[in-house]
Amino acid sequence: MKTIYFFTITIFLITINTYSQLDKKTWLVGGTGSFNSYKNEQSFISQQTNNQIIIVYDYKEIELSAKVGYFFIDKLAIGITPSFSYSNGILRDNNLSAAYANSFSVGPFARYYFLKKDKPFNILAEANYQFGFLRIGRYEKEKGSINRFTFLVGSEIFFNSSVGMEILLGYKDYNQKMDSPFWGTTKNNGFQVSVGFQFHLEKL
Repeated sequence: MKTIYFFTITIFLITINTYSQLDKKTWLVGGTGSFNSYKNEQSFISQQTNNQIIIVYDYKEIELSAKVGYFFIDKLAIGITPSFSYSNGILRDNNLSAAYANSFSVGPFARYYFLKKDKPFNILAEANYQFGFLRIGRYEKEKGSINRFTFLVGSEIFFNSSVGMEILLGYKDYNQKMDSPFWGTTKNNGFQVSVGFQFHLEKL
């Protein structure tokens, strides 16, 4: 009974006077963690036969991202987001063969909130582009560069006028090019789920 009472009071305190800071000249600062599942298709030239070889990995990836943005107009934030990721891939034709990779990337983002500013929750869409570098391999690591585009949609629930929790679903298109000509180019695409907290700081 005490648990139910405490839960009810908590929800009441959260929901009263709950609204978002989506006004012009407001800062957006936060971070997210995401889990990605995608197909990795690698194309390269065999040094023995000089023929093109294509291999396919199924990757699972964990990614941590930060975000700093600014509302130039009401409900529209534009900013920059750095990200770090670690991934593990399994070769489709051989479940015992694994590939490891980690990367760092940074780039611009833009997000728009669709509902009225005084709602305790809001629906949003975000697009971002990032570029950076990566390392592949467990022991002897190969280096390369990456670029990617991600589109996300979801909702943000506001606990008060400054703090919100977001849950986003999206699609990611990812390309990498290794320094070694043996690797050639790689294209990834797949779905992404991310959960994080955003802080809407009062305008100065």
